[in-house]
Amino acid sequence: MVGSFHSVFVAALVVIGAAMPVGAAEHCIEDWSTALPVVKEEGLATVEAVTGLARGKVKGDVVKVTLCQQGPRWVYRLLVRGPAGNHAPVYVDAKEPFAR
Repeated sequence: MVGSFHSVFVAALVVIGAAMPVGAAEHCIEDWSTALPVVKEEGLATVEAVTGLARGKVKGDVVKVTLCQQGPRWVYRLLVRGPAGNHAPVYVDAKEPFAR
């Protein structure tokens, strides 16, 4: 069961295409009072929209969402708790989450 859960996340990262390139710097904004203006200014999807879309795309529950910048690109890092209780990050494009 755990192995299949891990496989789902590996597949999700490949399908979503948001895995960080080797050596890429990642800057994340943990505080949503700071992140919200960025979401509005950059025309990013809202956290509510992303978590709603995630329900049909990932196995498990989203327990935390963080806005991150990878080079010129904004992504959401979703921390997902799987059915077995383990946690894994899933990255999705912040402008077009789950578009692929």
